[in-house]
Amino acid sequence: MGGGGIRRRILDLLADHEGATAPAVARLLGIAPELARAHLGVLTAAGLLRAERSGGRTRYHRDEARIAEARDLFESGW
Repeated sequence: MGGGGIRRRILDLLADHEGATAPAVARLLGIAPELARAHLGVLTAAGLLRAERSGGRTRYHRDEARIAEARDLFESGW
């Protein structure tokens, strides 16, 4: 599975969870924690996720507004 497939699975996973840490994402998707962190970083840099630090942990949440903007761009044939 390519990187885009993993990133799509992460976005789908986070749609069903109220945020998750990189180790939780890795465990739930059955991928290495380092791989989860790398893909979470790409999604965060793209603005599709928000990273919130608390108590030494980083939880990742979907940015629904940015995801909707990206979806609209692709659906318009961009």
